[in-house]
Amino acid sequence: MMGPRRISWYLPFLAGALLTSCRITDHQEGDQQEVSAQDLRFPSSGYDQVDPDELPRMSFTYTHVDFGRIVQGAKVDSVYLFENTGGSPLVISDVRGSCGCTVGKDWPKQPVGPGERARITVSFDSEGRSGRQDKTVTVVANTTPPSHVLTLTAEVVGPTNQ
Repeated sequence: MMGPRRISWYLPFLAGALLTSCRITDHQEGDQQEVSAQDLRFPSSGYDQVDPDELPRMSFTYTHVDFGRIVQGAKVDSVYLFENTGGSPLVISDVRGSCGCTVGKDWPKQPVGPGERARITVSFDSEGRSGRQDKTVTVVANTTPPSHVLTLTAEVVGPTNQ
């Protein structure tokens, strides 16, 4: 068993190791693709003073995709096109599916300027699914309104039920 003197000898090393480990992250410092505060322009504070035309706005070409009949186990992608019809840069912070089988694969990581067009790609994995599938994907951005719901449907059939 270690006495109090032996333990106190280890404490400075243990504290140093703990403090330096807190600096380790999974983020890349200075990543060129990362959105920074300089990319955003916020209107002046005060609700009454905000011009709604100054805020970013997402206008989708369509918000629903119907895959029709697909074979169980198929992975299909859908692409949703949108335009920033607002007056300042649009930044997407999250694209989240309603379940693990529906995920956002690709969306703009950099701000989308006023008048610019972009796309969001969503993947649906039908493995283990059967019958009619109605899935949603929520897009969260600095827009008004702050979230948008995209939908997709499919009729998943087994290999022998085609």
